[in-house]
Amino acid sequence: MSRSPRFAAASAVLIATCCAPAPSQSATADWSALATAARQSPASGDGLRRSWTGADGRPVTLAVLAPRLDGRPVIALDPTPGDNGPAIAGALARLRAAGGGTLRLAAGTWPIAGGPPGIALDGLSDVLIDGPGAQLVFAQWGDGILISNAARVKLRGLSVGYARPPVVKARVDGGRLAFAGAAPDAGAPVYQVSAAGPAGARILLGKQGKSLGRDGGLPGGLGDFAPGTPVQVKLSWYKGGAIRIGDPGDKPVSHDITLDHVTVRDSAGGGIVADLMGRGLAIVGAKLGGAGGSAIAYDGFHVTAAGGDLLVEDSDFIGTGDDAINIASPIIDASRDAGGASVTLSGATARVYPGARLAFFDAGLQLVGTADVASRSPRDPAGRMRTMFTTPVPSGEIRYARNMDLLSERYAIVGNRMADCICHGVLAQAPNGLIQDNQFSGLRYNAIRLLTSAAWKEGAGAYNVVVAGNRVADTGQDTRPGRVWAAITVFGELAGNGPGGQAPLAPGPLNAGLLIRDNQIDGVDQGCIAVSNAADVVLKDNRCARFGRRPGTPRMLADRADIAAGIARLPAKGAYLAGGTGVWIDPGTTARIKADASR
Repeated sequence: MSRSPRFAAASAVLIATCCAPAPSQSATADWSALATAARQSPASGDGLRRSWTGADGRPVTLAVLAPRLDGRPVIALDPTPGDNGPAIAGALARLRAAGGGTLRLAAGTWPIAGGPPGIALDGLSDVLIDGPGAQLVFAQWGDGILISNAARVKLRGLSVGYARPPVVKARVDGGRLAFAGAAPDAGAPVYQVSAAGPAGARILLGKQGKSLGRDGGLPGGLGDFAPGTPVQVKLSWYKGGAIRIGDPGDKPVSHDITLDHVTVRDSAGGGIVADLMGRGLAIVGAKLGGAGGSAIAYDGFHVTAAGGDLLVEDSDFIGTGDDAINIASPIIDASRDAGGASVTLSGATARVYPGARLAFFDAGLQLVGTADVASRSPRDPAGRMRTMFTTPVPSGEIRYARNMDLLSERYAIVGNRMADCICHGVLAQAPNGLIQDNQFSGLRYNAIRLLTSAAWKEGAGAYNVVVAGNRVADTGQDTRPGRVWAAITVFGELAGNGPGGQAPLAPGPLNAGLLIRDNQIDGVDQGCIAVSNAADVVLKDNRCARFGRRPGTPRMLADRADIAAGIARLPAKGAYLAGGTGVWIDPGTTARIKADASR
């Protein structure tokens, strides 16, 4: 990190203050050991393998196996002007019956009238769909390609998108939207209107949206947009994924899925979504979105629940309407039943089944203990299910559970490019990770978040994660109060109301074992690196220039609602603001932080 010699004394105060004793680490250490135990992929066979040295100095390996195609049939199809869905479905049925094989789609345009899903890849094993130059065009918003109950399936060279754009361009003219092309129908719901660039205005119109008037107006007006502002208008609300992996029921089945040089042109939901699957998903050489607006309405790549072995490599995420990459896992609401023999679980992400090991946590996300599922009742109308275990449920307060099969562990995000989006770049909420040699530019918000969030019911926490060699330039700012934001931010939050009605930071570490090194940060609205809620973190050889470009509102350094906590942090706050390094380390929620002299 670049700094002037006159700030040396202030920086010394920062480092000295950062490492004051934090709350007890025993529960954090126990969960860290559990969460990071599976450093090596259990998969064996031909396919993609990636290995690296973890932040703890021990090797981590992931694997995604390739289809076994020798001796299996090859089917070739050519596109027709009509609906190509039935022909593709018929070919897939033949490959399913044969136990695998190759489907070759010729270059050209492939209209798909049915759906969603437009194409169902269900029950397939050892299948390659090979389609360089094949452009699938789905008539219906929602899942384009849905993969379920599948093993060793590879898509190569396909381009997928929709006949109707879910995000359209317009400009603000007299308080109305003047569309660049054909205007949406009057009465069409509008969910977001956003100006391009890190400092652009934005209005969010909720799950129900607001109806577009015949003159391009919206009820309540267009807020703070200046006349003539070019904007992107979002016309959909979370409609699946252009490519989605989602096993039915609660148990993960699908594994070893490879998306090789696939293009996602647009989507009314996410680009690539892993809602429920086992281990093994590789995205290599992909292109998601494109220039000229947020063609993908929401996340580029989103993991809801997966076993792990996740690889995202040499891919472009351009103009996504939400986070470019989010590696998450479920946090399940849980409560001990009377007598302690069972636990009631609830929530849409409560994926449990006999044989699953659950880890239980209190309201502060501190580990209470583990137990193996013996049986569970069906969900009641409110989505609750009573779950029984092979051994007694641990004593103590139980508020949440995590399924140890679905931690999204072992992941590598390497050599990707994320640009010009209404997004964060990477959210890493899982153990045993590598985020390396990626480029971030023109993001609406900050580039990298390492976290877990009880408020969002997401994440196992960032444990044993390396963040190295990334380049961040021209990124915007996060606006939520109650914490310090930076291009690379580490934090953990609980449920409930904190400053400004937002989720509060946890009082202690919820992430551990992080190595943040050799990152180059240049021209960002807030700070460079901010570390809260973490233990055993090393900051080394990072460089930062031209940070804090727009630190006025919201500030780089957000105050806490708790006056006593704010006063306790005054020495560190003073060092942060005066030191000129752009590095914030929260003295109250961190432990064992090693930070070198910033450059």
